[in-house]
Amino acid sequence: MLIDERVLAVIQALYDAAMDEALWPKALQELTEITGSQGASFWVLDSSGQPRLPTFITYNFDPAFIKAYLDIAVPHDPTVQYLVQHPNAPIVHDGLVISEREKDRHAYYDWQGRHSDIRFRLVGQVRPAPPVQAGVALHRTGRVGRYEVDDIQRFSVLNGHLERALAIGFRLGSLGTMQQSTTELLDRNPAAVLLLDEHKRVVYANRSAEALCSNGDGIRWSTDQIVALRKPDHDRLQGLIAQVLSAGPSPANRGGIMRAPRPSGKRPYVILVAPVSPKYPALTVLRPAVCIVITDPDGQKPLPQQRIQAAFGLTAAEARLASLLASGVELRSAAAELKITYGTARVRLAEIFHKTETRRQGELIRLLLSTLAN
Repeated sequence: MLIDERVLAVIQALYDAAMDEALWPKALQELTEITGSQGASFWVLDSSGQPRLPTFITYNFDPAFIKAYLDIAVPHDPTVQYLVQHPNAPIVHDGLVISEREKDRHAYYDWQGRHSDIRFRLVGQVRPAPPVQAGVALHRTGRVGRYEVDDIQRFSVLNGHLERALAIGFRLGSLGTMQQSTTELLDRNPAAVLLLDEHKRVVYANRSAEALCSNGDGIRWSTDQIVALRKPDHDRLQGLIAQVLSAGPSPANRGGIMRAPRPSGKRPYVILVAPVSPKYPALTVLRPAVCIVITDPDGQKPLPQQRIQAAFGLTAAEARLASLLASGVELRSAAAELKITYGTARVRLAEIFHKTETRRQGELIRLLLSTLAN
């Protein structure tokens, strides 16, 4: 393979590894061979407390040596200490960190020399976010010799691509983590949550929505649509969805809340229909436009009153009423359960609207569910 082809192959391997962590051993092997090294490592450095390497993938190292290094030696490694102190230095080599004479007297290098013949390092790093440092380290034995100026200059070309690859990988990894965390949060929500696109197709459903569909008690859905089994309820639901999709930029006037009776005779479902912000990345196939939250008053645990009270500055009486409303209980029924008059309940509801900066019951329930039901 020609030298230019080898360089291109290494660059491609770096981008591939940044997208898929399982490919780092191959990329490290390519780096080792093209730079005349005897080993290489990919690392992520956590310097928030005592320095440690939560991610450390190596090529051509003894696993027992690596385990000992991670367990006891990382905080004492002068190169690690230098990286902590210089997080924005793109390339670090031994000449910047420590002299050869100092190595001979340093406890870390004494320990390393007793377990490995590695002597020299050349490091490329990137700092994609303030708390994150990541990069690769190339390693040579004492017999092969240090990384000279020409070696460092050639490596700088590869390191430019490494920086870009890791920055892309960091963004994709962060997005993936956020997506996973959001999915787990929605799956813990006892309410059924469905997201519809602009064509009314279901593009996401949490676990509670899956369970609701399987019981066949008044609501069913497929990837093509969501259906209320009674025609009047279905027409009302489709009308709310259409209202969200056809409304202008003012979200306050979109969506609404309705109840859907159930063949089982259990209390009706409470269905909240609301818009989803259109601010999502351009490169995505998931473009939700409508959020539907379906609560089951017979299966829904009331939202914790103390959390409602603390979150919105409500009185204990107001929090009790808000909790019942969020669980799907109608205002008149909530008044009866709390042993207050309907007029008193209306007064308390008005005060709740004021404190939560909402104007309608549907808007209040949406706020409570999105803030506290997890």
